[in-house]
Amino acid sequence: MKKTLLLALSLCFVLLGISQERKSTVSLEKVNKSVELKYDNFRDPIFPPMTNLTFESSGVLKDANMLGTETEIIETVYDMQTNGFVANRVWVWDDGTMAATTTFGKTPPSFADRGTGYNYFDGELWGPKPSSRIEGSYRTGWPSIAPWGANGEIVVAHTTATAPYPLRINKRENKGSGDWIGSDLNGPGGDFEPSWARIATSGDNNEIIHIFYNSYNDFAGQELALAYSRSDDGGVTWNPHNEILPELSSDYYTAIRADSYMLASKNNIVVLLVASAWNDLFFLKTTDHGLTWEKIIVWQHPYPFFDFNTTLMSDTLYSVDNSASCAIGDDGMVHVVWGIGRVARLEAAPPEPGYYNYWPYTDGIGYWNESMGQIPEADNPHHTMSPDYLESIGMLVGWTQDLNNSGFIFDFEGSGEPPFNVYRSLGISSMPTVAVNGNMVAVAFSSVTETYITADGVYNYKRIWNRFSYDKGQTWGPFIHLQHDNIFHLYDESIWPEIASNTTSDGVFHLFYNADNLPGLYGDDDHEPIINRIIHNKMDFTVGVNELSKPYERDFSVSQNYPNPAVNVTNLILEVNKPSKISVEVINLTGQKVLEIPTKFFPVGNHNIRLNISTLTPGVYFYSINNGIENQTKKMIVK
Repeated sequence: MKKTLLLALSLCFVLLGISQERKSTVSLEKVNKSVELKYDNFRDPIFPPMTNLTFESSGVLKDANMLGTETEIIETVYDMQTNGFVANRVWVWDDGTMAATTTFGKTPPSFADRGTGYNYFDGELWGPKPSSRIEGSYRTGWPSIAPWGANGEIVVAHTTATAPYPLRINKRENKGSGDWIGSDLNGPGGDFEPSWARIATSGDNNEIIHIFYNSYNDFAGQELALAYSRSDDGGVTWNPHNEILPELSSDYYTAIRADSYMLASKNNIVVLLVASAWNDLFFLKTTDHGLTWEKIIVWQHPYPFFDFNTTLMSDTLYSVDNSASCAIGDDGMVHVVWGIGRVARLEAAPPEPGYYNYWPYTDGIGYWNESMGQIPEADNPHHTMSPDYLESIGMLVGWTQDLNNSGFIFDFEGSGEPPFNVYRSLGISSMPTVAVNGNMVAVAFSSVTETYITADGVYNYKRIWNRFSYDKGQTWGPFIHLQHDNIFHLYDESIWPEIASNTTSDGVFHLFYNADNLPGLYGDDDHEPIINRIIHNKMDFTVGVNELSKPYERDFSVSQNYPNPAVNVTNLILEVNKPSKISVEVINLTGQKVLEIPTKFFPVGNHNIRLNISTLTPGVYFYSINNGIENQTKKMIVK
């Protein structure tokens, strides 16, 4: 393994001097290689028998306090944390206290002790790692947490013991202390079996509880339905109860699948984000505590009633890779990130019912916020979510990095086929998470990373990467490798990052993620059971860490064009902080370049750029400024 251990103990994350321009030299053999899968929707996987009865971590031993800004807070052997999206499993209160949850279990293969693992940060220290679940005798899984009341907290998880499998709710009036008070929330009966719940609260004292949960089985004309319950009295009564909101019903979707959704809340706004490779990317937003919901579509799936048994495609489809996340800014604006995948059930070679193909070397993280409107459709609607098209319209923020400077992406050294684990989210760069803190937007994702290889040389590890925007997502700074040359993470597969969306201190973000020594999951029979560590990383931009406390100083910035909308001529102000060769391109909604100012040298200072747009037909366009390292794209309207 090509590693440098210098400064390993003193650095938490490192700003990399990597070009922000995406590499395009790719092996077509790899890019075009697909894998066939059968669609399965497990409630509870049956774990394989163990041959290694010790299930200890096999790499460098970890300490509880790994670094000044990292703390290992929960350990679990049970590792099936999600089928797609990461649940809202952490919360940060205004006073700086925090709580984190995970599906906990230490007794394979049956995991009779499975339930919610919980830890609390009192403002100074995390508590001891939990040794048991909070639910007592109840076997539960996939918890979600929210604040409740003036100073309390509430957790929901699904149960697996006996029918009708109610959701188990645990709450207490004072966060971090006291006994948990448990109660059940039943589904509508029959085969519904409420599963994979998400919880959020709203109201001045977080008194209104919102829970969405999956049916797991056929219900209300859908293969899998997503139901909603709301309570304003602490869960004593529910109204509505087990309601399928019209926008989520069989009128729109054949199924809302397991873990393909999440909740976010802020300042009395609650957002339900839904997405997968098989349906629209959209969210429901309420500003009146769930009395009414507005549906906003980010990307419209070209196959509106996708069915694994009957739907066939005329082309491979770039789509959400089954992972996504959202956050709400102080201004109420919703920000969304997603992993990019490529899937198909092709007409030319129709697979067996229930089967589909995916392309494991597809790579990219998309970004969108409410100021952007619905993603405009590409010339080929199957390619609207492709990395190339999203990059052309300024909506691509993440991809795997060329760490060995070979000039190739996907230059992984593992001997496996493919040389990495894709989990259930199907992409190289995947599992994104987003948070907003004032004008600052933070994105983290798990990405297969060159030069980080398992000891047996078979797989490349996934690592946590970050990017930050200081202007609400208009422009983005350099890639940050969270664990760069950190001795505690040399042999770590790091997945399922979650940035607490309710950050409270300017310049501070709280990131949580899973790490163990082996790519893949015991729950998917990829390896023997081992200890998984849940880690809290405090990303503090108020004190210097490699000078990252200072806002990223870009080589240049560009103003919004004026006038806008424009007729015949419009102007841009280009502020150059470092002498650069800069080009200007104008792109239409299909990603075609319709106007270009050739690359020229610009000295430091402000420069007016006058665009003659008289030849352009009325409509929406994007202008893109590029110096070979940074790219800034903004939207303009031609009348």
